[in-house]
Amino acid sequence: MRHVDWNQEYPEVPKTVHNSVLDALSRLDEQKQEENTMKKTPKKRILLIAATLTALIGTTAAASGIFQWNERASQVFEADKAIQDELTMEQMAQDISQSVTDQGITITAIQTIQDKNRFYALFEVKAEDPELKITSDYSMDYTMDLEGKEDPFCALEWSFVSENVQEVSNTRYFEIYGTKHEQSEEDLTMNLNFTALRGEPEKKAGEGEILVSGEWNFALDIHTFEMLSYTIDAEYQLGGEAVHINSIALSPLTMEIVYDGSDIHTLEAKQNANLNELDELQGIYPTGVRYEDGTTTEEGLMISLSEGFEDKEETTYKLLLPFHKVITPEKVIEILFDETAVTLK
Repeated sequence: MRHVDWNQEYPEVPKTVHNSVLDALSRLDEQKQEENTMKKTPKKRILLIAATLTALIGTTAAASGIFQWNERASQVFEADKAIQDELTMEQMAQDISQSVTDQGITITAIQTIQDKNRFYALFEVKAEDPELKITSDYSMDYTMDLEGKEDPFCALEWSFVSENVQEVSNTRYFEIYGTKHEQSEEDLTMNLNFTALRGEPEKKAGEGEILVSGEWNFALDIHTFEMLSYTIDAEYQLGGEAVHINSIALSPLTMEIVYDGSDIHTLEAKQNANLNELDELQGIYPTGVRYEDGTTTEEGLMISLSEGFEDKEETTYKLLLPFHKVITPEKVIEILFDETAVTLK
């Protein structure tokens, strides 16, 4: 038993289960030594073997039984099957499968996908009446209760999917997109209560008439996850100027870049931009990543979820950017900026 490296042999499973099996194996080894010196009955050892095998078999079964991502979620995050399974094992992607029916409307919570910075929830709304045609201009009223905890979101938006995603019928996907606060480090339960389905508004900026009122309650988990962080501490040519990059952090869904604040002000002046008026600076937004095998993931010009100076003295400037195609952070060696490549150390 001692000659097997269980860190290598053990299947790719959640760390909690992994550690519990390693602990059981360690205790098994200790008891074997006791038996050699004290010649006690091996009954306890047999029980430990059984427990270990049960954990191994059960975990392998769980790993092979990863839930199938919804087609719409796969489309939003452009994740292949291997990455989908990885996000599921790390609980960044979760199967919700909660369904509530009231007043002839069934709402199903399908799945969530999230990291430290982003949150996505996918629902399906279905009317029993086939003549009730739900368009992208319909809307849902809802309330959100976090059980007395601080709201983790700095931005939250929701809508039914557009007609180029799903044809108009009595069934339609409903999506919630959230950007989390940086200080949101606590696991939370979001109690989401849908209260009404509204029709199309008469005016573009108005609300539609309530078509159906009811109670559709769901409980969703809000998690935080660590990012893979790199200290860069080097200057690169961005936007025609030397810009000092302090650090870069990656998750499968997002990237954080921290710049030197004075260099950002220099770019602002050179480009005749005004950050206070939400002007965008040329050159500081990445366009993709390069993996260790030489392949690249092209994102186009990445649009930030949030950006700004991190302190009153404006010494650092931080960008938070979403990946449209989910990445594997451990395999990324460079961040691409048009003609410039930033090496991760």
